[in-house]
Amino acid sequence: MIRQFAVLIDGFEEEGDFNLDMDIHTYREITSDDEPLFLKEKNLHSLYSLMDGTRYQYFKTQQTAPATMGFSIRGTDGKQLVSRNMFHFFESLMRRIALGQYNHLSEHCDTIIICQDDPGLGFVKQMIETKHITDMSFEQIVKMTDGIYPNYVIPAYHYCDDWRVLEQEGWYPLWESKVKIVHIDVVRYPAKIDSEQSEKINEFLVKGGGLALGILPNTDDAFEKPVLETLKDNLLSTLTDFHKCGVDLELLENNTMISTQCGLSGASPELTKEIHERSMDFKDIYLKQFELLLR
Repeated sequence: MIRQFAVLIDGFEEEGDFNLDMDIHTYREITSDDEPLFLKEKNLHSLYSLMDGTRYQYFKTQQTAPATMGFSIRGTDGKQLVSRNMFHFFESLMRRIALGQYNHLSEHCDTIIICQDDPGLGFVKQMIETKHITDMSFEQIVKMTDGIYPNYVIPAYHYCDDWRVLEQEGWYPLWESKVKIVHIDVVRYPAKIDSEQSEKINEFLVKGGGLALGILPNTDDAFEKPVLETLKDNLLSTLTDFHKCGVDLELLENNTMISTQCGLSGASPELTKEIHERSMDFKDIYLKQFELLLR
């Protein structure tokens, strides 16, 4: 998704590596204007094709978070663009894109969920801790990322790495920031957490937050059983882990949705179709697993 959004930047190489040759004029063009930005249809085909006159009660879209943009794109010197000035640049870019998405979708959608995908945040956090980044704090990054969401959307966030260890001196940004829906991978990173984080999750749920449990694998070779059997097994083990760690299952039951662990770009068309078709049965399986644990 990085290339998909970076094409709006003059000087970005659309082919090959993620390289950006940017001058001061491009920097000012992005950072000195608050007007919405939106991609052309060739770069965001689905958001054009789905707006076909259908009225959506809920619609979820996504975009890359600024920390991952800066971590993934390199300048002409080969270095990652993770300074304070460049984070300001990418924060401005993605905030304007988010507003553009909202404006495009709001005519057709009652409730819009904008999810920021941020696989690079953990690496940026490490760079701050090892003094490779010295002009910006982790807290500042999270706060500025929170500021990207337009008003009137439900803010969601997908952290692709080990969500269990995203913590700073007792502060858990997944559970204590602006985000209302947190997508976590519980296939690769099982829900084995300490009591402190369990309590943070309970507080997050009490305040109206929700979890998107990445509980289904996103590649064909990770499935040893059919989709619905895999869902049953993974749900039971994940809910058991949460329960043992102190997460309130009654809160969890009413504030959780089912998802794959990450996107399905690496899945076959057959698997993608099967997951979509079987999703109509997810709710019943989900509720039955809770009954097994709560009765």
